[in-house]
Amino acid sequence: MRDAKVLAQKLTLLSDIAFAGVTERTMAIAPDIMEKLLVELCRFLIEAADVAREMAPARTPEAAAYELACANAAVETLRHAIAIRDRERARNPLREVADRLGIALDESDPDWQRLAFRALRVMLEAEEENARRDRGEFQGPSAALQAARPLVDGTVPISSAPTPATFSPAPRPNPVALPAVPSAHNGAATCRTAAPVTRPGAPASAPTAAPAHDRIAAVPPASEPSRNCNPCPKITEATELYVEARSRGYKSFKPTEQADETAGANWARNSGPNVKSTGLLLSRIVGNKSVDDITDAELKMIWELLARLPKNYQAKTSKQSPQEAVDDADATERRNHGLTRARLEKKGASPGKIESELLKDRIPRLRPATIYRHMQDAQRICKFLVKKGQLLTNIMADHIWEKAEYERREILQEDNERQTWCGKLKGLFRTPIFQGKLDDVGDPMFWAPLIAVHMGLRSEEVLQLYIDDIQVIDDIPCIVLKKGPGQSLKSKASRRTIPIHDNLLKLGLMQLVAFRRREEEPRLFPWLERSQSKKTYTETFSKRFTRYRQDHNIYDAQRDFYSFRTTFNHFLIQTERQDSHRRALMGHVERDVGITNYNPSGFSMKTLRDCVNAVEIDISMIRSPFAEVNSARVMDLAAHRTKTTA
Repeated sequence: MRDAKVLAQKLTLLSDIAFAGVTERTMAIAPDIMEKLLVELCRFLIEAADVAREMAPARTPEAAAYELACANAAVETLRHAIAIRDRERARNPLREVADRLGIALDESDPDWQRLAFRALRVMLEAEEENARRDRGEFQGPSAALQAARPLVDGTVPISSAPTPATFSPAPRPNPVALPAVPSAHNGAATCRTAAPVTRPGAPASAPTAAPAHDRIAAVPPASEPSRNCNPCPKITEATELYVEARSRGYKSFKPTEQADETAGANWARNSGPNVKSTGLLLSRIVGNKSVDDITDAELKMIWELLARLPKNYQAKTSKQSPQEAVDDADATERRNHGLTRARLEKKGASPGKIESELLKDRIPRLRPATIYRHMQDAQRICKFLVKKGQLLTNIMADHIWEKAEYERREILQEDNERQTWCGKLKGLFRTPIFQGKLDDVGDPMFWAPLIAVHMGLRSEEVLQLYIDDIQVIDDIPCIVLKKGPGQSLKSKASRRTIPIHDNLLKLGLMQLVAFRRREEEPRLFPWLERSQSKKTYTETFSKRFTRYRQDHNIYDAQRDFYSFRTTFNHFLIQTERQDSHRRALMGHVERDVGITNYNPSGFSMKTLRDCVNAVEIDISMIRSPFAEVNSARVMDLAAHRTKTTA
């Protein structure tokens, strides 16, 4: 009976999970289609009421009270429909909107109910907005008031009138053409001079005297001074313009700036995709509106929402909007917490264990560093638009975190700093790639980690090596890191020459070089391919390295490929070698004047070789790709036991 009770509890938990998985499906109707339908429905309901209100004749107080009662009844009817989940009231309005937009709406789609329910809310909000407008309550000033304010407040110069009855309007100065960054989008990148405003039907040489009400139309709205020159682009368009300019090698966007095509190509490969993801994420949160239409309240909401956004959310591919993803994550956490708490309480678990298990059920959200990167990219786009004259001010100035706020959030975040492989290398070296016979003696999964941990190279520095980069200098085999065709370096200090560690020589690295020469292959790892997005070897290889660690139960999010470089640096510090030697090997900037000014030729290869070989790593369990099976001191344990038994 005790075993049956435990089994029943497990089956109950599994059924709960299965039920949740069936009921919480992803949306089949695309989010952009749903958003377009709902926005158009809301706009139509409000605009139709506005037109009817403007064209309607005067009404008596009794008629106004009657129409107000009808509006209140409509609101209550929609609230009742929401309360009882009556979606039929939204069916015909959605059909009409879909027909106007030319969208084929499949009402048999499982997500039709979600769309119809959201339409009920939109209809309710539109009715409430129309009721406020009927009472004379409007949000924000009208366009006429915006145009009149500069005249009343004296912010727009007015020439003195010749007579009390008529006066000549002040001549409007031509807008100054701000320097524009060269762009393929000529229409958006060049400043357009505003044409003089005249009354309909007036000749081109009409007298300057005009009534005051005609002069108001010639004044641009106070809140949109930049639109008279360059219309402010929408979020996605602004992002594309910024990415295009940076990719062509522009950075400061000054009129005298000369493009650096090489730097632009590197930026496009490494940073361009991040900026595009920022623009796409913002547009999915507030809609793809003009940048100057984004309000402070919306910006505040954006960054608060990102702090709750699941870490694995992809704005480009997800069918859910960011708000829906946040709501689903919160609901999933609450459900999981409830199931976990109930299960543990039935078992009589301690409060400490219950709390620990609940913390494991949390869904990872975006880290402060990621949010801050999105803030920085958004601010860079805004500054770019200001330089081009398409935005009056940097709207992100008051919304990006200050250094103290960013550090405060980082302190509150759980630790995920990169760790070294110290104490973990033996576990890695006992996995199959380092124990068995390789199909390819030059498999980068074998050699790249070994080169990185023995010499401190970055992943791209290892993976992009040419055969000619491996040279013998002063009778010492070395790797020469330089900027060659199809090769990139992180900085000027990355150009360096590093003696090859004795362990790598024992494992046969120079034999691999000779083997590639016989194959007439130019690269050390010729079968590696660049990624599609960043065009790097690292992006492709990192995915394979992650899968390999997961498949062999050695995965640790805090120990990745770059941790090999961190480990080498740690070992150098432990050997108490000079910091100048360590910086020379790591490719770090040297600040010591005694080295930069009085040792311009650098250190000898013998000195650097001694430093490299001072790093001691046990490779006795690794089988060389060029060795016979019996030459390895430690082999696959299962094979060893089989051989011994036989």
